[in-house]
Amino acid sequence: MKKVKLIYNSVAGQSKFKYFLDTIIEKFMQNGIEVSVFRAGKKTNLYEYLKDADEEGVYGIVVAGGDGTINRVVNVMMKNNIKTPLGIIPAGTSNDFARHIKMPYNFSDCIDKILASNIQPVDVGLANDKYFINVCSAGLFSNASQKVDTNLKNAIGKLSYILTAADQLFKFKPFEIRVETTKETIQEKVNLFLIFNGSSAGGIDKFTDNSSIHDGLLDILIIKNCKMIELPQLLGKVLAGKHFDDEHVIYLKEDWVKISKVKGRCDEPDVDGDEGPNFPLEVRCIKHGINMFL
Repeated sequence: MKKVKLIYNSVAGQSKFKYFLDTIIEKFMQNGIEVSVFRAGKKTNLYEYLKDADEEGVYGIVVAGGDGTINRVVNVMMKNNIKTPLGIIPAGTSNDFARHIKMPYNFSDCIDKILASNIQPVDVGLANDKYFINVCSAGLFSNASQKVDTNLKNAIGKLSYILTAADQLFKFKPFEIRVETTKETIQEKVNLFLIFNGSSAGGIDKFTDNSSIHDGLLDILIIKNCKMIELPQLLGKVLAGKHFDDEHVIYLKEDWVKISKVKGRCDEPDVDGDEGPNFPLEVRCIKHGINMFL
């Protein structure tokens, strides 16, 4: 019998997934697949659970959670060269990468896509020593998912991110960075930068222009310092996907970039909604680094 390793985060997405767990297991078993279940938390040992995935001939590793849970699984898989395909069930508060790969929000429909066995190799980002599947970022709004109050998130979901980000807006000061690519060096005072493997962050999916997880390139979006009065108009352009020619925007597609903090205060970078590495930040794209059910 085929096997699936199912990892779920019991507190993700206002703790809804656990109520569907038996239904999910039943659907896999009806299709001749045995399910092993692992309840994941920030301190649980995912490596011990996944280290023998390839040797056992497991059909797939399936993760039910948000971007942070997926990130932790991806890091274990990449650091240990695990090639078993990864499937995603968007069960978190923020499901940005699942949105990029168009996974259904109906859990049963997700299982149907996984059972269809459309397995493809996809790109993975590497920021210093930490992998990311969706985005690495720093600056205004970028770490709202880390700073949001857990009780508030469980109570009101995505709205908690918006409230946390709004609180940051009035305290934030721009910072200066140096951006080095294989083609050029840029030094600017900025509000925010995002380095995408996917295309979505904070529920917004128009940050990038034709982003692909198969092209071996990262999409780099830098929002330069602007007056507070200009920020709402710029954010409106981002929401509409019409910001690429704005004077306050730098947009690049690269397979490698180095970003150093030159002056000013800024929290350390964030990867997929979790704490990332320290500056300076060297980021590259690992082309076709992981197999996924798409």
